[in-house]
Amino acid sequence: MNSAKRYLQAAQSVYIACHIIPDGDAIGSLLGLGLGLRHLGKSCIMACADPVPAKFDFLPSWREITAQPPTNEEVIVTIDSSDIERLGSLYDERVFGSRPVINIDHHVTNTRFGTVNLVQLLPSTAEIVYGLLKQLKVPLDKDISTALLVGLITDTQCFRTSNVSAKQLRTAIALTQAGASLSEITELVFNREPISTICLWGQALAHVQRRGRILWTEIDQHMMRKCGASPNEGNGLVSFLASTMGVDVAIVFREKDDGRIEVSMRAGPGWDISDVAFRLGGGGHPRAAGCTIAGKMVKVRELILNEIETALQKQAQDKREQSAGNS
Repeated sequence: MNSAKRYLQAAQSVYIACHIIPDGDAIGSLLGLGLGLRHLGKSCIMACADPVPAKFDFLPSWREITAQPPTNEEVIVTIDSSDIERLGSLYDERVFGSRPVINIDHHVTNTRFGTVNLVQLLPSTAEIVYGLLKQLKVPLDKDISTALLVGLITDTQCFRTSNVSAKQLRTAIALTQAGASLSEITELVFNREPISTICLWGQALAHVQRRGRILWTEIDQHMMRKCGASPNEGNGLVSFLASTMGVDVAIVFREKDDGRIEVSMRAGPGWDISDVAFRLGGGGHPRAAGCTIAGKMVKVRELILNEIETALQKQAQDKREQSAGNS
């Protein structure tokens, strides 16, 4: 935290980038940090390689988020990205290697690629940004607190994930006291979807399949075109599938523009899918992880299903042995 603080205090210009196919934590943390640094008189570029999802179009300054890579900014900050590839087209090895990179993230699989790695295993990256702004003595206003509260409530599914404690509730109280409205944000984030999202989910739900206690579906480019959907409109579907009774793991396979297959996974309480994602080049958390794999949909699907089945069997065996040892 102190190293990140020193670099940001010394810089006059900062480039901040979040990951591709951004979610609420990525966009909220990006805007919260950018707006906060501007309070200190810094020049800030806020960037994402992919468009901002329509459901976050109420956030302050979201139109300022650009898809342009860094130029001559003194410091680069990456937000909510477990590895450098998650920055997509914003990453330029020459540019990133020529100046300090502050890596701010909360994923257990973070590869520590930064000059400074501000990686804390909290429920959201927004909380790390909140702590950093406090260290920098940035006064919170309505815009900053709204952006950060969006990050916190989206990555905790409105404080319903198992890693939520009194700490997250205290942070939420501080943000609401600074001007953020929990009820307005909840309504705007969770209770409205573009018609293209409804169409895409309908297509995907019609193709749900099950193998044992694993539930999955697939989204291909034909579905995306038919519904006029953007890549991020598949976000949230895997969490919905994971709520199915009798299911331990839910998976959504999505065909990307370049033909690779993006794999989003969610696990029920007591299961860990992060190791599977990490070994296949991805990352995430024990119960929420993902990766992107080159290959045909059918081959990627079988690879993932087999890996998940093996992981679940091993973890079940470990639980049985632990239970026997305790009895």
